[in-house]
Amino acid sequence: MVSISKSENSPLLTWGIAVGMFCLAFSAFFSTLMQTWLHDPEFSFGILVPFIVAYLIWNRRSRLKTEEKVFWPAALAMVLAGCSLQVLGSWGGTLILSGIAFVVTVMGAVAFLWGRRCLRIVAAPLALLIVMVPLPSYVVGELSWHLQAIASTVSGVILGVLGIPIYQDGNLLRLPNYVLEVKQACSGSHSIFALLAMSAVLGLRIERKWWIRILLVVAAPVLALGANVIRIVGTGLIARHWGKLAANQSLHEAWGIFVFVFAVLGLLGFQRFLRWTTNEYA
Repeated sequence: MVSISKSENSPLLTWGIAVGMFCLAFSAFFSTLMQTWLHDPEFSFGILVPFIVAYLIWNRRSRLKTEEKVFWPAALAMVLAGCSLQVLGSWGGTLILSGIAFVVTVMGAVAFLWGRRCLRIVAAPLALLIVMVPLPSYVVGELSWHLQAIASTVSGVILGVLGIPIYQDGNLLRLPNYVLEVKQACSGSHSIFALLAMSAVLGLRIERKWWIRILLVVAAPVLALGANVIRIVGTGLIARHWGKLAANQSLHEAWGIFVFVFAVLGLLGFQRFLRWTTNEYA
């Protein structure tokens, strides 16, 4: 039998108590979050975010090993602040507030148990955890409405330039032989959050320059909107020449997959371009 000294067992006990307190304080938050991931396709990608964060932290393990693990009592203020936010989030039923509370509490616990220097190493990946939390429904609805309006207008202009007679009536694009409705799925809102998460991961995992990270995040919604404009214009061209074929559900699903892949490739290409520009003019 291998004996374990009290000093060796103490950190394990401390972490065990911390994990138990987290599970107790945020159990309702995790339950609601899991239900959202499983039943809301718009935020289903969120279930992957904790694993991605764990991977990003694992890639920084060599830096963590070189840092001395020391208690930082002042970090208890962060833990208390996070717990207070969680109380407010639970009372108000605001999932995003509970998400912020969770991130703040985790950061505070890491700083308290490992120290400020270790927190600096893992702070960015831990902050990415907020991406796994869906935005309030009214925010998503407002965003979708504006994206629908922009996508409808831009698509109508492009179809007109291509020589197709068209009249825009809100989110309805009236062609001579077909009325094309720009629904929420065509606004880009379904893919924008996944692309934002992907751009953040690319920035944290690959890029070191802060301005490249910012540009990647800014590019994500632009690419999501642009890809869905391509989807609408393509559907309009099909409707103009083949009429009701444009209403085929399989065609809509195929277009959805295509534009998302197009947006992902566009994001990767933009990241490569930024890196090439940096190396070329450094």
